[in-house]
Amino acid sequence: MLDRHHILTRTEISRLSRRMSRSFALFVLLFPMACSTTTTANSGQLTVIAEHGLMAELGETSGLICSADAQYTIADSGNSPTLYRIDDEGVIIEGVDVAKKNNDWESVTADDKFFYIGDFGNNAGKRRKLVIHKVSRDDLSSEARLTFTYDNYEPKKNELYAHDFDAEAMVARHDKLVLFSKSWLTKTLRVYHLNKKDEEQHISPVTTIEGLPGVVTGADWDRFHNRYVVVGYSSNAFGIVDPFVAFLSEDYTLMNSFTLAGYGQVEGLCVKNKDEIWLTQENSPFSIAKLIKIRLATLEEDED
Repeated sequence: MLDRHHILTRTEISRLSRRMSRSFALFVLLFPMACSTTTTANSGQLTVIAEHGLMAELGETSGLICSADAQYTIADSGNSPTLYRIDDEGVIIEGVDVAKKNNDWESVTADDKFFYIGDFGNNAGKRRKLVIHKVSRDDLSSEARLTFTYDNYEPKKNELYAHDFDAEAMVARHDKLVLFSKSWLTKTLRVYHLNKKDEEQHISPVTTIEGLPGVVTGADWDRFHNRYVVVGYSSNAFGIVDPFVAFLSEDYTLMNSFTLAGYGQVEGLCVKNKDEIWLTQENSPFSIAKLIKIRLATLEEDED
C-alpha cells in the first residue's frame, strides 16, 4: 500500500490508469444488470474464516488451485508468465516461468499430471486463436499448447466488453476441460468442453445457464459435494464491483448463488476441503489483492 510521500513510477501510473479505466467501463456495461436482473442470490449466508493480503507480484491474481501441499495462482495480462506456489496465507513460496509469454492469462486448473493455464482473456473479442498451456507437474519446463476457436466467432463484429466470446474460468474434470464463458453481451453463461489432448479445437456450447447474478470469472469442481462452484461479479449502482459465489449441479443446473458483500473483483476460486472455499481478489483503486477463505454455513447445514 502506498504512503502519501510515495512517488509513483511510470509503470504504477500506467497500471492504476488501466484499472480505473476498466472499473469505469465495467460500471457502464454492468450497471443495467445490477438494476434489472432477477437472480437467486442471497445475502448474509457467507462466513469469512480469514483473509490475507497478497504480495505485489499477485496484485492481478486471476486463478487459483488448491492442492494438498500448497496453492497455485497466476497473474493476468501485463505480468510475467509465472506459475506461483503460495502457502496457506498467500505468501509466495516459489515462482516458475512456464511459458514464453503471458498475453492474458485468466485461469489455471490441474489434474494429477498437468497444470492447464488459460491464456484466453478476450475482452475486446479480437483474438484469433486462444491458448491453453499444458504444463507437466513433474517437469515445469515441459509445456505444450492447446489452441481453440469458438463456433460463430467473428472478431471483426465484436466490440470491447460487448460480446460473449470471452472466458476466465476453466475446470479440469475427467478427460475434459470445462470452460465457462464471460458473457458480457447476453449475460447467459455458455459451457464448453475441450479435449485435454487435441492441439487444435473448434468449440461450441454444450449448454447455457440463465439466472446468474453477473459474469463468471473463476470455477472449480467440488468433489466433496459433486457440484461446480463458480465466482463472478456484477456492478452496483455506484460502480463498485459486487461479487458472488454460485453452485451448479453436475449437469450445469444453477442450484443457488450467494453475494460476497464487502469484496471486489474476485477472480480465483478453489475448493479447499468439504467445508472451505478459497478465493483470490485482484487489487483495485478500492482494495488490495487478497486471499479470502469462506464457509457457506447455512447451505451446508441445509444439505445435512
